[in-house]
Amino acid sequence: MAAGLPPRPRVGLLYNPSTPALLAHAPELVEHLSAMPDRFWFDFGQGPEAGGGPRFRYLRPALAELTQALPGRSLAGHGLSLSLPSAMPLDEGMLAAVSAVSGDLGGFAWYGEHLSVFATPRARVPNAQAGLGLPLSYDQAQLELLLPKLRRLAQRLGCRVLLENPAQFTPVPDMDYSEPEFLNLLHQQGACGTLLDLHNLLVCARNGVADPRDYLDALDPAAVEEVHLAGGDEFGGFYMDSHAGLTPPEVWDWAYDFLPRCRRLRAITLEYQESYFELLGLPALSRELERMHALAEHCAQRAPHEVSHAG
Repeated sequence: MAAGLPPRPRVGLLYNPSTPALLAHAPELVEHLSAMPDRFWFDFGQGPEAGGGPRFRYLRPALAELTQALPGRSLAGHGLSLSLPSAMPLDEGMLAAVSAVSGDLGGFAWYGEHLSVFATPRARVPNAQAGLGLPLSYDQAQLELLLPKLRRLAQRLGCRVLLENPAQFTPVPDMDYSEPEFLNLLHQQGACGTLLDLHNLLVCARNGVADPRDYLDALDPAAVEEVHLAGGDEFGGFYMDSHAGLTPPEVWDWAYDFLPRCRRLRAITLEYQESYFELLGLPALSRELERMHALAEHCAQRAPHEVSHAG
C-alpha cells in the first residue's frame, strides 16, 4: 500500500447544518467530512459598494462547530464559487478566503471544484452565481484556460485539486473531446484528479446527455480520488441533481462495478440537502452510510498490485 493512502476509501458526508445531528446519532459511520468554504462566510464584494469594510465576514460559530466534528476524521474542501472554467481571471480574493477557511480547519486533505461555469460576469451583486452549473465546450482552448488556474489553486491551498463531472440537462454538440477524455487529459497533465459524481451520471443519462456505462468505460480510473453518491427528483420534465433522496439502485450498480478499479480512491461521500433531512430521517441516512461501508470494503478487495503504485 502506498504511503498516505488508507487501506480502503473512507466513508463520509458533505457537511451541512444537519450533519451534527447525524454525527451524534451514528458517529462511528462517518470517517470523512467534505466542507464547502462558501458556507462559512458572507461575501460583501469589493469597492465603494462594500462600504469600505472587509470583503469577507467569516461565520466563526459555524467554523467552530465543524472543528468539533473533525477529530478522528479526514477533511476535504468542496467549492463552486471559484467557477474555474469561466473565462474571467481567477478571483484571488475568493481564493484567499478559501485558503483562510482551510487554515482555520487545519488544512484540507484535498479540494474539489466543479467542471462547470457558475459565476455570472458583470452582475450587480458580488460573486453572483448562475444558480445552475452551465456546461462547457471541451476543447483545447478550455483546457489551456483551466490548467494555470488549477495549478494556482493547488499551489495556494497546498493540496491536491479534483474536478467534479457536472450534472447536465442537454447535450453540447461538436466538441473536440468527450467529458471523460477531457478529465483524463487534465489528469495526464498533472493538473488535477477526478471527483466522480455517480449520481450526476444518472442525471445526464435521464436527460439524454450521455450513457453512464460508456462514460465509465472511457474514464481513467487512476484519476478518480473521491466519489459522490446522492439522489434526485423530477422537476419541469427534467431529472435534477437536487440531493433530495437516497442513492438510486443504478448508481449503486455503477459504484460496485467501477470503484474497485479506482486505485487512488480516498473517500466515498454522501450528499443530501439539509432541507430534506427531516424527510429522509436519521434511520434511513444511517442505513445509507452502512451501505457505503459495505461498498468501501468491496473496494478494499482490490489486488495489492493495483494499489502499489498509487500516489
